[in-house]
Amino acid sequence: MPPFRSTDRVDFRAANESDATVRAADSDYGRNRISIRRCGGLTLVEVMVSITLMATVMVGFIGTFVQSRRVTESSVLHAAGTSLIYGIIEQIKQLDYATLLPNYEVDPFAPVATTPPYLRVRINQNTVAWIKVVHTAAPGAAKAPTTTPAASVTAASAGAVQNFLGSLPLSTVTGTASQQINMDVWVWIDEIPSVTDDVSEVKKVTVVYTYSYVDGSVTRTVRNREVFLRSRFDQ
Repeated sequence: MPPFRSTDRVDFRAANESDATVRAADSDYGRNRISIRRCGGLTLVEVMVSITLMATVMVGFIGTFVQSRRVTESSVLHAAGTSLIYGIIEQIKQLDYATLLPNYEVDPFAPVATTPPYLRVRINQNTVAWIKVVHTAAPGAAKAPTTTPAASVTAASAGAVQNFLGSLPLSTVTGTASQQINMDVWVWIDEIPSVTDDVSEVKKVTVVYTYSYVDGSVTRTVRNREVFLRSRFDQ
């Protein structure tokens, strides 16, 4: 048997250290495999639960967006209807007191069966309307209502003449109408001179207007009343 040399001790120590390094590496590899196994992909149940939660949140957002869009469109249509009627009222305020408020002359351009008295106004760049009125000359009693008629009241029952202006498009620039407003206008012109107040020529103009538009699946109807005075001296 050969004698034991010091170099053999060194080789033995190196072999032990190498074995220890391998065992430590194996231990780290095992821990990493366990960690990787624990951090693996999601199960089908977890995926389905995640999709359900995401869908619920998205449905809420979509509902909010749709409601916001509907409210915005309703506000735009309401403002458009109000703008149309006040455009008509401003034209009435500019009509000549003696000859055009109302007009008793037959207008050759008026539609057939449209007889005086009426007011000629422009609705938009393509539409002109002859609005028939109820004119009460002095000393007759005023016939215009003093309050806004209910939505169920008809023109005949209110003592007015119905002036359905048709389905008015919001814009005719492109030639298409994605939304329309149905408008009806009733007008009374009452002469109300007052000897006590030393007022000899004054007319009270009462305009009751009704317009409707489609708001989603619901038809909205708005009715209101506008009253103003005209005199010969406000020309």
